[in-house]
Amino acid sequence: MSIYRQLLILTVICSFSLVQVNNAQAKDVTVYRWVDENNVVHYSQHEPISDDFTTIQVDTAYSPVQAPLKDTALAGDEESKNNQLARASATKCKNAQTNFRTLSDFDKIEVTSEDGKSRLLSGLEKQQRLRLSEKEVELYCDSGK
Repeated sequence: MSIYRQLLILTVICSFSLVQVNNAQAKDVTVYRWVDENNVVHYSQHEPISDDFTTIQVDTAYSPVQAPLKDTALAGDEESKNNQLARASATKCKNAQTNFRTLSDFDKIEVTSEDGKSRLLSGLEKQQRLRLSEKEVELYCDSGK
């Protein structure tokens, strides 16, 4: 038997064993080999109709892929990211509290629009911004508690 034919057989057997491991996590796999009337070699996991075939038993073992352990460098990066997030959260909390306090403590609030013009907030606008600031305080300051 030529080396190419042996490699082909080995490749087919391996591919069938991989399919079986993935599908059924099987222990034993039966592969059937036969040659048709045109001298073409066939492999299948289903038994052929003709009586002239060879049975090949393939033993497979299944073991789940294990997740790699985290490197200490990755853990350090994670801690650094957590520290950055904590600082950003603290800053947002402080800003939200300042906005809420400003809107609560003063009757008249002056805002500057994008074009640089200043105007006073109406009562409705002030109430809307006050509710928004209250929600921001809840979101940024109470999230870790």
